[in-house]
Amino acid sequence: MDESGLTKRPVAVVTDSATALPERLALQAHLHIARMEITIGGKTYQDGPLGLSTEQFAQLKDRQAVPKTSAPKPAAWMEQFRAAHDEADSIFCVTLAARLSAAYDAARSASELALTELPGVTIRVFDSDTAAGAEGLVALAAAKKAAEGASLDAVESEAGRVAGEVRLLAYLDTLEYVWRSGRVPRVAVWATSLFDVKPVMEWYRGRVGSVARPRSRKKAAERILAEMERDIGRKRAHVIVMHADAPDDASELRRQIEARFDCAELHVTPFAAFMAAHTGPGLAGAAYWAE
Repeated sequence: MDESGLTKRPVAVVTDSATALPERLALQAHLHIARMEITIGGKTYQDGPLGLSTEQFAQLKDRQAVPKTSAPKPAAWMEQFRAAHDEADSIFCVTLAARLSAAYDAARSASELALTELPGVTIRVFDSDTAAGAEGLVALAAAKKAAEGASLDAVESEAGRVAGEVRLLAYLDTLEYVWRSGRVPRVAVWATSLFDVKPVMEWYRGRVGSVARPRSRKKAAERILAEMERDIGRKRAHVIVMHADAPDDASELRRQIEARFDCAELHVTPFAAFMAAHTGPGLAGAAYWAE
């Protein structure tokens, strides 16, 4: 019970904007979001739920305007920890993979600062070991458990279970933006462009890997659906369809998923600034796990 006499929940969940969750969905799940930052053409923007503007996407497409991104600073995490403390006795924080970002370390630093500012509040920081919609599914699973009144240990256990099962597959227009992050060799970018390949990539356990190199976006989508068929089968699926300035691709992928699978939840989300800077415009894909 807080100073106003209202009873608090045992756990509130905080995460970062790399999840790219729609604002409505984040609010419904009672998630508190620490915002990433992106600098394009010398101007810094706060990552947001509404996606990049047309002007910002045009800047991303300019190969000369290399965007720079940064994780939420400890102060940004603290702001969300304070808000979460208003509604819960303890806080569970889900971050972008530590091997991909400084978000985890910044959240840990903020949790140490909170020992003084928020005495008696337990803050547990959890490395999702994944990104984008996959991280979003981990955060949503934790938030659902928290909403049921579960303990901090139970919320962490659920997040760990989903993090161990979730998979993220997406196809890209080019590997140029992934190459800029240092995660693929330059020769891979050259080969993709030369043969007009639409690479299907997988983000798993903090690493980026190649699944297939089809010659069209349609074939790339078919490969993602085939991978989902193999993994999900007749089980209940939790799915987030993602896109970066590719709403028609995302809409068709969502339609196919809804027709083929028994979905406990199925969301569509556009990438905002932070994730789009790392993938480039034209990405479409899905993150999922099965019960």
